[in-house]
Amino acid sequence: MPDLSRRMAVPIPENPAPTMTGLVVGRCHRASEFDTSESNLCTFSRMASTDAGMAGFSSVTNAHRRTRGLWLAAVLVAAAYGVFLIVTAARLPFGADLTGQFWLQPVVKAAAAVLLAAAATSHPIARERRWLIGALLGSAAGDFLLALPWWQPSFVLGLAAFLVAHLCFLAALLPLVAPSPPRLVAAAAVVAACVALLIWFWPSLIAEGMAPPVVVYIAVLGAMVCAALLARLPTPWTALGAVCFAVSDAMIGINKFVLGSEKLAVPIWWMYAASLVLITAGLFFGRTSDTSARR
Repeated sequence: MPDLSRRMAVPIPENPAPTMTGLVVGRCHRASEFDTSESNLCTFSRMASTDAGMAGFSSVTNAHRRTRGLWLAAVLVAAAYGVFLIVTAARLPFGADLTGQFWLQPVVKAAAAVLLAAAATSHPIARERRWLIGALLGSAAGDFLLALPWWQPSFVLGLAAFLVAHLCFLAALLPLVAPSPPRLVAAAAVVAACVALLIWFWPSLIAEGMAPPVVVYIAVLGAMVCAALLARLPTPWTALGAVCFAVSDAMIGINKFVLGSEKLAVPIWWMYAASLVLITAGLFFGRTSDTSARR
């Protein structure tokens, strides 16, 4: 028989809110080696703790699998849509409109950005996660609207949706900005390119009454690309993705305000799809906390 008087003499800890695991562990340390009931309780506690740890590991692993699945689905959908555009362009006259080919085309076009937004819900940095999801959903809305050529306001509304997307990307990137001479040179080149595009588009912008919205859009786009180039991140992927986005948008402008056709529709999509994947990947890769942003 264990000595009950010795058990009663053990002082009670003064912790105001002890956990069940803490109580059991404390009792394990104080238990007599002959007290089999205490030994069984200790064994049960350790098993429960191990099971809880394994459950946490399993949930994290499942979350990673889900994120990888969403990324893969986004890439496959974007690539499939790009192949569809190539095939469609090959059977239509050069420069023909590639939208309106089937009634679900706007949904399919927006699907890649929606899948990336779903993957972004697992981004480890809460502040960036909110802005990244907003940017990707804004991009999805822009994709959907620009795939409705028969609806006259679709271009302006699509422009507005992508404007919101760029503002969200900009908000995510600004706290990461760390200027350096090479980065500043790259940003200056982006500003010069934006000014050159406006000069090139200007006659058509004035004729179509599109000057104010396009000027605002190009200014915000340029700011986003500059922020991406100046951001200190573990990889250059986000900066490269932002440049791809700018090239894609520049080709959209050339199509609409210079060529007056859809001759660049195929490269526009491939550059745009690459931009979303690269920007998102750059904000994900090697990032675990706000202090992890180092290149």
